[in-house]
Amino acid sequence: HSPLNLWTTASAAMLPSLRRLGAVGYIARAKELGRQSLLGTFHSTGERFDAILKGMECVKVEDGHVECKVLVTEAMQNSYGTMHGGCTATIVDVLGTMALLTKDSQRPGVSVEMSQSFLAPAKGGEVVTATGVVTKYGRALGFTEVRLTDAHGKLLATGRHTKAFPAAG
Repeated sequence: HSPLNLWTTASAAMLPSLRRLGAVGYIARAKELGRQSLLGTFHSTGERFDAILKGMECVKVEDGHVECKVLVTEAMQNSYGTMHGGCTATIVDVLGTMALLTKDSQRPGVSVEMSQSFLAPAKGGEVVTATGVVTKYGRALGFTEVRLTDAHGKLLATGRHTKAFPAAG
């Protein structure tokens, strides 16, 4: 068995007990319940990297497109009182994956490349709109673009996220 197959088998076996604990993240929920499960309050993978996005609301899910609202909390801020670049990278990672899950909820992929460009600061206390779009979706790779804008539509940051879809077995 490959490590990926072992992880998939172990994850499937653990899903019922994780569900009882309320620790089923957005990827597992999408696999089990489909892309519409992405709507509403974001479900992080527990106390991991994406827990910083607790409180994010996914307001739109369409084929190849997701839109979420994120309040820039104190935990997300750098010493200047604006959203830290690492938080922006996390949003690019998560929204890129969510956008891919709208195409096929069974294929979240694994990251092979990601980049961000920071155009303007997202201030603490501000609500940011994050939009993830699939730009190309193939058998082996998925390409996404994520845009972060303020309440007035001003572009704050952009990101690109490429994910591979490993062959099963």
